Amino acid sequence: MNGGIPLKVVKNILYLKPGAKSTADLVEAVVERVKESGVSSVVVASTKGRSALKLAEALKGAVEVVSVTEFTYDGDLKKQMKKLGVAAIERADLPLQDRRGMRDALLFFGAGVKAALEAAVIAAEKGAAQGKVMAVAGSRGGLDTALIVRPAPPSDLSSPDPEKRMKVLEIIAMPLGE
Repeated sequence: MNGGIPLKVVKNILYLKPGAKSTADLVEAVVERVKESGVSSVVVASTKGRSALKLAEALKGAVEVVSVTEFTYDGDLKKQMKKLGVAAIERADLPLQDRRGMRDALLFFGAGVKAALEAAVIAAEKGAAQGKVMAVAGSRGGLDTALIVRPAPPSDLSSPDPEKRMKVLEIIAMPLGE
């Protein structure tokens, strides 16, 4: 005990090289952490939807997978998503992209961190992410970032009430700086 505050054992952060070669390791880490964490869903920034499918296949329905893109998914891919229970959010506006200071600060941690948090914000705005969720993203065609967050819609990102703002609760994995 430290001044009456209980100490907690903290798991190590998985540092992955950016790119497709890290996706399998990230998916494995997400599956393991979902079992332990009590998250309600996994929100993934997935441009073409393939990463969302990989996560959904690996999670086998343990939690809902929400896939977010600023584009539109291919018809066959949408059918696969539906079959696996993946909720797709397409043609999403990027609320952090237009907030230059916030965007630039998040990019200090890597494109995956910014994209994961942006996907969580979009999912919260659409009512697809509430409570404690895992936000996943990557760069260079692969997944390399996983964060457990309390998401918030764009209107609450700068709320004077800290309980309404988005909060990063845990870092599971992030890209290795190069």
